[in-house]
Amino acid sequence: MKDVALAAGVARSTVSLALRNDRSIPPATRGRIFAAAEKLGYRTNPLVSALMASLHAQRVTHKHTVLAYVTADPEFTPWRSFQMFIEMREGAHARALELGYRMEEFPLHGPGMTPKRYAQMLQARGILGLLIAPLPPGESALEVDLKNFAIVGIDMSVRWPSIERVSNDHFQSALLAVERCRALGYRRVGFVMSRHISERLEDRWLSGYYTARERIPTDERVTPLMPQTTNDILAALPEWHRREQPDVVIMGEVDPHERYPLPAHVGMVSLSIEEPSRGTLTGIFQHNRRMGAIAIEHLVARLERCEFGADDRGRLHLVAGMWEAGTTALGPGVARQSLV
Repeated sequence: MKDVALAAGVARSTVSLALRNDRSIPPATRGRIFAAAEKLGYRTNPLVSALMASLHAQRVTHKHTVLAYVTADPEFTPWRSFQMFIEMREGAHARALELGYRMEEFPLHGPGMTPKRYAQMLQARGILGLLIAPLPPGESALEVDLKNFAIVGIDMSVRWPSIERVSNDHFQSALLAVERCRALGYRRVGFVMSRHISERLEDRWLSGYYTARERIPTDERVTPLMPQTTNDILAALPEWHRREQPDVVIMGEVDPHERYPLPAHVGMVSLSIEEPSRGTLTGIFQHNRRMGAIAIEHLVARLERCEFGADDRGRLHLVAGMWEAGTTALGPGVARQSLV
């Protein structure tokens, strides 16, 4: 700012006011200052600006250290209904505190809220960093103008605009699940998932399964069961099992409280085990808290680099899944001790 002041022949305080479009500075002077700033390549650091504004206001405030946790869930199915999303949020919240930030939830679909009002509300609060929670089923786009915000998403749900995201490595998780099922002695490894969920995850689970399936002898391969929606799975399971005869079934998510219409000797494996089900369900532990924490680290890094708006590279950071032994897949011919 001092360099701009010297180039424009004005005081540094005049530069500060002009760059905020303060009307006390004559238009001609503002124009001269803008030209000097552009020639010198000057860019305002929004974190410093927020801090200085709070100091000039002579009041204690931490607006510039608040991160918005952006949720878009409908009222009848809030994100707190899902253990996975709770774990993601808690991991993000804890890491934000460690880095000196506070995280507050800001629902996109509040009463009378519009995308324009939403952006204005955050800017009025001095909030610059947005962590996007997984969008509800059927949604894949954010209509909010993001040009003034640093933004990172958890999970794969945001398809537009292109933003930086942190997610489980679904391909690696599915590949690992098939390999471990084979190591347990299972020969016919089945795969069950709705098309809606598969498309939401860019078919990464499905791709991992098919890659692993190619390594299995042809006579032991199982055709996946992929109904349109998750609600269609239970009704389709018996006929699919009769036709394909899998001795273990890998599913995107296994509900530990559900009764699945499969014989007790058929193993069941979940690709997304939540913390309360560790030791009970067999399958992949995604470590949702770690995903939330890593997303916060990338969001803070974007703030420090002053990277605002959409990410034209669409960076995607993948967290490898871990195999968890449980009581729902104990080996061929051994009855499940859960989900029966």
